[in-house]
Amino acid sequence: MKVFTQVGQKDLDQVKPENINDNTRKVVGEYNGKLDGQNFPIKTIDKLKLAPSTLTSQSTANVYAFKHTGQTQDYHFVRRWNTYEGSLNVHFPLVVFDLNNNSWSSGWNNIADIDAAFNDLVLEFEAKSGTLSGCFDIDFRHGVDRLQDNSSPTPQVVVFDNNWWSRWGLFCNDVLIAETGRVYPRLENLSVPYKIFVGDQPVRLELRWQTINTNPIDKHGVSTTPKSHMEIYGASIWTCNTKR
Repeated sequence: MKVFTQVGQKDLDQVKPENINDNTRKVVGEYNGKLDGQNFPIKTIDKLKLAPSTLTSQSTANVYAFKHTGQTQDYHFVRRWNTYEGSLNVHFPLVVFDLNNNSWSSGWNNIADIDAAFNDLVLEFEAKSGTLSGCFDIDFRHGVDRLQDNSSPTPQVVVFDNNWWSRWGLFCNDVLIAETGRVYPRLENLSVPYKIFVGDQPVRLELRWQTINTNPIDKHGVSTTPKSHMEIYGASIWTCNTKR
């Protein structure tokens, strides 16, 4: 009787299948798309992954919000927009405020500092290990530093210093993860995408803004009141938490 010496398995050695074609067939099948939504072999799908998702309303008096919980992905959304909340006209801003204040130019500002009705415009949830991807939207307009000059017989608007800008950013747990870049005086409806990796951790997503503007009174020696306004028409945050 012939006896073979037993040899131990080494790293990267392949265990011989019952059929020599099994491994090849499996690899070819994966290349041909036999994977589930998480890039696992299709045979790993079971009834738990087919369980129905749930939709939970998280709306308040000022914002529309919901959470969509699935088996592999969760969706979170919050919006305060003048065409949905209340009976406001589409061309009527949610809030108008004066930018002629040096404190606005000192760094990133919380949007709730403008109007307390934006306090609920945040996404707070327990993220699952994986990724967060989505976008934030902001519809706003700001003008330039302009003065109403009433010294002449015919009142006229004099425009000064139109080189200042505003910027919007999305913060995750106080870390900037996406921003608009500099937006100069005009009406904008911006949608900014993002994607980051997260662990099993609490997450807070919120919008902040900053501006660099000038003071036309100091620069031009005019004593009348400047009218540098920001108008916000709506804002929203959307995210998809893809779970490992």
